[in-house]
Amino acid sequence: MCFSITSRSATSSRTRSRFATPATPRWSCGFRRLDEVSSVQELRPPVESAPLTFAALAAATVTRWRTVLVVATGVVLLAMVLTFVLPPSYRATTSFVTADASIELPQSLSQLVNQPGLSGLAGQLGIGTSRDPSYSPAFYDKLLLSRELLTRLVESRFADPRSANPSDSANLVQLFGIKSDDSLRAVELTVRRLRRRARVTFDPQTSFVSVQVDARWPTLAADIANYAVGLVSAFNKEQRLSRAKAKREFLESRVEAAQSELRAAENAQRAFYEGNRQWRESPALSIEEGRLRRQVETASTLYLLLRQQYEGARLDEVNTTPLITIVDRAIPPRRREWPHRAFIAVTAGLLGVVLGVLWAGTRALFASWAERNPREAGLLRSAATRMATEVRHTLPTRHSGIGRDR
Repeated sequence: MCFSITSRSATSSRTRSRFATPATPRWSCGFRRLDEVSSVQELRPPVESAPLTFAALAAATVTRWRTVLVVATGVVLLAMVLTFVLPPSYRATTSFVTADASIELPQSLSQLVNQPGLSGLAGQLGIGTSRDPSYSPAFYDKLLLSRELLTRLVESRFADPRSANPSDSANLVQLFGIKSDDSLRAVELTVRRLRRRARVTFDPQTSFVSVQVDARWPTLAADIANYAVGLVSAFNKEQRLSRAKAKREFLESRVEAAQSELRAAENAQRAFYEGNRQWRESPALSIEEGRLRRQVETASTLYLLLRQQYEGARLDEVNTTPLITIVDRAIPPRRREWPHRAFIAVTAGLLGVVLGVLWAGTRALFASWAERNPREAGLLRSAATRMATEVRHTLPTRHSGIGRDR
């Protein structure tokens, strides 16, 4: 409650002059009421000030250079603290060259393949001069970042850099610190993180592929990069042997069929010659002889082509030559890739200056607005002061209530 108290001079003897200043009431409450502040400010004459120009705003901001300096220093200090708190990251790089999988045929066979009647069959058999897309550098880009290969990497075990015992090992779920009650979910999260930390670049003209892996420890980064390339080589070998086996089995059946067709054509030609020794004198027999001769030539060429491909498939089935040639193996890096403290300090300094200028400019704008609108500024300050007071009085009450509940 608020009580109005009148000064003693207002109630003294009546002998005082009638022109004496009347007594002014004083409110005994702790806070001045906003309506009284409003009434007092309404009586004040409005302050006339020139509109804020860009030059005035710039000058007001420059005069607050200490604010800019404090904000910039705070941002730089915070950034430098984060560089010591955040774990470092090391990048290991390995590179390899893909093998050329193009199939060059002899000139006679190439002309046969390009014929309209046999081009489709040659394409189905995988015969031609074009390059296999699965051997292109773009294929390895997709393969190295595929879910299957990354899952194998995650489930593989690597030397634990956290342990002093060289024989200790752990998988990437443990090394990356992924916590989950579901093992499949943990593997999925680790695969996502590993995909973000791996980068593959390639040059289509030179078939040069580069693999970069970032990890917290340099030895782990190098081990992951080298093991990934090893998985790619094993995958190529497995896929090549599988395709060579399937191709050999298919060509084996086609060679037998082509051989049977060739024998049938040769038998038909031999029977024609035995039954028509004077076929050159008959136009009809000459045409028939030419047809039989073309059948034998076509069947013979197709048989030779299939036989050659069959022998090549048999060689590929037992071929263990790697399809990629490693140029540089990954070695543990000596310097960390992140964080670069000098770069972070410069960037944080520039950012701090920008934030400081914005803060100083905001304060200058508010000061100019408060000068032109003293009533609204007074109300805003009073409301902010009252809110801060209520918050300070509320927090201890809540803490004490929580303590009593406990």
